[in-house]
Amino acid sequence: MKLKFNFSKSDIVLFSIIGALVLIILFGTVIGLASRKAAPGKNLRDADPNPTPREIENLNKKLDDKIAAYTGLGTIRCITAPENEEDIGTAVVITPWLSYPEGDTVFFEELARKRLIITGIFTSYFGAYTKVELLSRTEDKIKQDILEQINEQMSLGKISGIYLTDYIFIE
Repeated sequence: MKLKFNFSKSDIVLFSIIGALVLIILFGTVIGLASRKAAPGKNLRDADPNPTPREIENLNKKLDDKIAAYTGLGTIRCITAPENEEDIGTAVVITPWLSYPEGDTVFFEELARKRLIITGIFTSYFGAYTKVELLSRTEDKIKQDILEQINEQMSLGKISGIYLTDYIFIE
């Protein structure tokens, strides 16, 4: 028994278009991988914000000790204390990074282990004050208060500074 296929001209055109698209996709994939410009999976997750090398270099020039940056906290979102009974507070978005002595891998590991505790310190600090109170304080005072609270939790070293890439009130 012999099979016969009866294709119309429109079927042949459709199969030709599908075949051409498959070849284009295949050809593009091969070229992309062969040129090593492709980065499969690179856009699966946004990278954590990092301080620029220039910022670290400038800080190292000002300080006697070399520092490194811990950026593992990412972006923290929290709510301030309410201004009055009808208010629910103001959303605050902060992206902190912490400086610590360069090359201190043991302390880096402690920071990574205590990431949730450190995030909680930021959240509770900003949740304890209203937006007006936070705006009336200087940023240096806020960072110093949080720095002291974080260093109380550390046992293998101390952070030397807190830097805020983002510090935004959202209403």
